[in-house]
Amino acid sequence: MALVVVATGMMLSVINVTIVNIALPAIARDFGADVSAVGWVVSGFLITQATLLLLAGRAGDLFGRRRVFVVGVCVVVVASILCALAWSTASLVAFRIVQGIGACAMAPTAIGYVAETFPSRERGQAMGILAGVIGTAPVLALNLAGVLVGVFGWRSVFWFSPILGVVVLAGAALVLKPSMPARDREPFDIPGAFLVGVGLFSILLALSRGEAWGWTSGATITAGLVGLVGLKGFLLRERLAEHPMLDMGLFRLRTVATANAASLLSSSALFGSLILLPFYFTVVLGYDEQRVGLAITPVAASFVVVAPLAGRLVHRLGPARIASTGFALSAVGVLGMALAVPSERYALILPGMVAFASGLAMAIAPMNTTAVHEATAERLGVASSLPNIFRYTGGAIGSAVMLAVLHGRVPEAITRRDGRGSTPERDTFSSGVSVALVVAIVALALAFIVSRFMPRRLGTEANS
Repeated sequence: MALVVVATGMMLSVINVTIVNIALPAIARDFGADVSAVGWVVSGFLITQATLLLLAGRAGDLFGRRRVFVVGVCVVVVASILCALAWSTASLVAFRIVQGIGACAMAPTAIGYVAETFPSRERGQAMGILAGVIGTAPVLALNLAGVLVGVFGWRSVFWFSPILGVVVLAGAALVLKPSMPARDREPFDIPGAFLVGVGLFSILLALSRGEAWGWTSGATITAGLVGLVGLKGFLLRERLAEHPMLDMGLFRLRTVATANAASLLSSSALFGSLILLPFYFTVVLGYDEQRVGLAITPVAASFVVVAPLAGRLVHRLGPARIASTGFALSAVGVLGMALAVPSERYALILPGMVAFASGLAMAIAPMNTTAVHEATAERLGVASSLPNIFRYTGGAIGSAVMLAVLHGRVPEAITRRDGRGSTPERDTFSSGVSVALVVAIVALALAFIVSRFMPRRLGTEANS
């Protein structure tokens, strides 16, 4: 029951990443905003997640994981209601950032709670279930949003979270046991929190807005430099601080380094592709919102079926073997998608989509299990937040790069279409999507290489 509660809470966190993707055109029409401005409804949430996840994980270590988890759910519920009542693009973006603050408090505490609760022999299977949630939720959100936007309008996508949030809060009150803070007198590293927040926010701001501002513009270069200085200052601070937020020694552990590098690379392929596919189905195949959601359903189904099975095999076959096999299968699937896109036939694209999703579903559980394998109890919250930080950072990077490649080959007017384009437009767009998918293939190939350095077997955990 505890697993059900935290998994549902993680779904509430992850589902809000993509639930607004299909609603963006309707939001733009309602508020009279351009695509660049409305894009911040997604980017603001994603950047907030990547920026604050480390702080949330550390807060779970210091103040107790159940407490931080419940506060996060409450913030998401309130912010979602405000999003549904937004009166302008600026107000919606602001409320989405608040929603992201709440969501980032839930994912790392959920993983940490599972790692803390389940013994070694059951942890891989539990992580596999969470992996299924992580992979399924973004696609489930697209399905749900397609129906809600088509029937009730774009504001309805924000009323789903309060309903699910109340269920999670009730479950947390009845089932979750309080987790004792590891060091309740240890001070919070405020300078470190400030530096990592500024650094990550500025880097991701430059990546997400570089296409609109111009990659060589003063704004993009300044944001990038501020980000690099902030992250460098954070690394120096953590080496000198008496009570650092992030124990840099974690990255000397092969389990932590390899699992998080693979998470960064694979997530860039997943999130970038989930942005490209709805555009392709709309502009090239002429699908409406409901059909777009249904077209992506096989991706969600693959995660539901494969991820728990892979989680059960982690301790039997080892993380390296399962993850590398998954990344290889996923890369082959994306290659199949890239080759099939110009055909404008969904039946030819479908096998590649299934292979792509199944491969990533195989890899998520080994990555999550490996990332927390050697973490001690007092650093479990930070260690369990790292895969989410790298996941959302990779998602922001992959989305920015793949959209930049697409926009470099496709006129902007085509990407603003509400329906199917003309034959020349469809040919141009299909070519752009195929080239952009090459970025995902490269990322997955690198993830495969990294995964070969993951442990072949997991022994007794330090935190068990």
